[in-house]
Amino acid sequence: MAYAAVVSLKQTVERLMLRSRSEILLSDSEMKLIHCDLCYLQSFLKAISPSQSRKTVHALETQIKDAVHTFEDLIDSHISDPSLSVSEISEEVLEFRQEISSFTTPLKYEEEFDEEDQQQHIDSFAAIAIVGMVNELIQLLGWLEWNSPSLDIISLVGMAGIGKTTLAKQIYDDSFVADVFGPRFFIPIGPKYQLKKILLLALHQAGFYTNKIHHKEDKELADDLCLYLKNKRFLIVLDDVWDTKVWNELKQFLPNDKNGSRIILTTRLVDVALHASSSCGNILRIPFLDDDESWKLLRETIFNTEKYVLDSHLEKIGKKIAKNCEGLPLAIITIGKLLSETEKTVENWTNFAENENSLIIRMDDNTPISRSVSLSYKQLPQHLKAPFLYIGVFPKDYVISISKLIRLWVVEGLVESGNKSFEEVAEEYLDELVSKSVVLVQERSSKSEKIKTCRIHFVFRNLCVNEAHSEKFFHVIRKYVDSFPECINGQRRLCMHNNIVLGFEQVRSWMEESVPCARSLLCYGPKQQYPVVSYFGFRLLKVLDAVSIRFYEFPQQVVELVHLRYLAITYYGEIPASISRLSNLEVLIIHWHHRVIKPSIFPVYLPVEIWKLHKLKHLECMGFDLPDPSPANDDSLILEKLLTISGVGAHSCTERVLIRIPNLIKLGIRIDSTLDENFNFLGDFASCYYEFDSFKCIVVDDPGIRSRFVSSPVLNFPANIRKISLSGCGFQWRNIGVIGELPNLEVLKLRWCAFSGAEWEIVGGEGELFPRLKFLLMEDLDVEVWETNSGGHFRRLSRLVIRHCYKLKEIPRGIADSAALEVIEVDDCNSSLANSARGIYMAKHDWVNDHVKIRVRSSWEDNKIKS
Repeated sequence: MAYAAVVSLKQTVERLMLRSRSEILLSDSEMKLIHCDLCYLQSFLKAISPSQSRKTVHALETQIKDAVHTFEDLIDSHISDPSLSVSEISEEVLEFRQEISSFTTPLKYEEEFDEEDQQQHIDSFAAIAIVGMVNELIQLLGWLEWNSPSLDIISLVGMAGIGKTTLAKQIYDDSFVADVFGPRFFIPIGPKYQLKKILLLALHQAGFYTNKIHHKEDKELADDLCLYLKNKRFLIVLDDVWDTKVWNELKQFLPNDKNGSRIILTTRLVDVALHASSSCGNILRIPFLDDDESWKLLRETIFNTEKYVLDSHLEKIGKKIAKNCEGLPLAIITIGKLLSETEKTVENWTNFAENENSLIIRMDDNTPISRSVSLSYKQLPQHLKAPFLYIGVFPKDYVISISKLIRLWVVEGLVESGNKSFEEVAEEYLDELVSKSVVLVQERSSKSEKIKTCRIHFVFRNLCVNEAHSEKFFHVIRKYVDSFPECINGQRRLCMHNNIVLGFEQVRSWMEESVPCARSLLCYGPKQQYPVVSYFGFRLLKVLDAVSIRFYEFPQQVVELVHLRYLAITYYGEIPASISRLSNLEVLIIHWHHRVIKPSIFPVYLPVEIWKLHKLKHLECMGFDLPDPSPANDDSLILEKLLTISGVGAHSCTERVLIRIPNLIKLGIRIDSTLDENFNFLGDFASCYYEFDSFKCIVVDDPGIRSRFVSSPVLNFPANIRKISLSGCGFQWRNIGVIGELPNLEVLKLRWCAFSGAEWEIVGGEGELFPRLKFLLMEDLDVEVWETNSGGHFRRLSRLVIRHCYKLKEIPRGIADSAALEVIEVDDCNSSLANSARGIYMAKHDWVNDHVKIRVRSSWEDNKIKS
């Protein structure tokens, strides 16, 4: 974590260099020298190779991390309490710079090479018959038989332990394959790839005596291999490839004699798979096992047979254990072996099923699963290690919002900006982690296919939690014993997965003594109905995420945390004007408790001092409104960095407010029927912005509001808006043409009475409507007839989702004519609507090269199946 510590301190120094001279005792020259030293130290750490001795590197990184943290704490402590003298600060600066110089002496290169590395991933599965992956096995065998004579390659890609090697070995050992192909090679590659070793291994499998050829140069060995393969139909398995150069170098020596030779490549890295298969597009993503396959594999591992008669209660618990493995074969096998060595009782198996840490995974454990999972982490580049570990702060099975994760990464100082915004770089980090098969995509955005939510497999989460604790990066508190001083001492971040633990006075005392320099308090335990006494005395705190804790009174300690960049709490009441003291705040989230009864029919405003938070980027205040800036002619009351607002009411959308937020790109409005709000703000909204990313409007509380608004609003939106989501608005369908004329609208989501009326008709003469719309959601609408001619409307629509529209009977022909249409989903709708979707599917598939997918689901049918 030394690299992350250096990046964080460098960003702190950069922020200080922008402050007024009176706010910091260091001179400009001292600041510039420190910044140069940190840049050099960052480059030095980035250049460290994963192949270098872990013990040597880890010792050095620990020294660097501790020194950097100490200096950053000194600087931030002075900002919080400027009592240190100039001479004291200067002495610390000199000492710190001397330490940096001692760290950057050349690091001796000591390559670690474990002789078992090349075989460990094979041996892990050697005794286990393949379970699941039947479709993948059939697909691979079909590809091998494919009558294309050219040399062809297929890449098997997936996370550590998912069974890529097992599947490749199954193909390699298949009797049919042995008959069809002449020479066959199974060549483990690994991350420490050396061309000569690979060529020697291949020649050895071909029957060459290694001791007679080991002295040859790479070119001579390559020529020998090429000559041997000439005019033979061969199969080569390149197992566990980590670098694109492996295929780049090897393909030069493989003859293409047009005789059907094949290459199978396995890798954890999507980029490697895409590169190797770029010419043919043959990529096979290995899926996780389903629940039945998981239980079958677990049972076979424990009992070595399927015929063992198992007590029904024990089988039920066993299936839960298998499900907890989240479909990963290596995890199932590892737990199966542990269970096979223990007494098979309900009590033992229940402990396994309920224990979140039944499988311990650490960096230096020598178990097959720890070695395999740790390797994925060790091979991450320096800039991705801290962001990856940070994902472990969330509880098991937590579906992680990408917008939330990115905001946390940025405020924690884990992201380097470069020439792009911090948020753009953070998105690139996430894409890299997904491509390296360590982060799993849960859901993608309907607008841009960007990742919307993600998760990590529990084996990676266990690794993150254990490694983060070891590095004092963060510590997870689930139980009282997790808060003991020896557990939390020196930790930079505390993650509460059981908020009640904070209620113990002794725990708060330990925190005050053991983690005075904690930078983050993250409370992700179950939401509490009643208040929990909390400790917020961490004067250097940057992140306080406590939405799951309910506050009856605003925690006054919070406004003393001048370094706070992220504040999220649940509280209903007046926000103090002193919140303006949090001048570094970038994210402010204030939720109401869901059981709060509103005491007033008037809007509740944030304090006018909110306009002094000039670094604010994201504001999410459910039930609050932004006040008019006062005085109106004060040009300092502008939030130039504010990009997203959600949860506010229509009173926040006056022209006087919006012109003070010039760079806003996302706006979420909640219209409360009890506050006499309406849609008149839409005119101001449209006039203040031309380019806009996303607008969301939800009408809450009174279903009768539709009757008041149905004829009054004049719909108006920024000309180049890209996404609109509406719910409960009660607009009439005749007004939707205004939305249809928006030239760059890509996503339209219409939920619960967004539009009201029996007919939505788009007739000729209206011009082309929805010209760039790609995604349309219709949910809980009372529409009965939807008609559109085939005059070019919806011509780029690729995905149509209709849910709970019980009266709608047919999808219009104009939609079916869209050449871009890829997916139609119908969920709990009229049976005639489902038949209409199926009719479109049949008509589309009569056309050449059309691949429309239809998904029809009925909860009634699902319930019948379950019962």
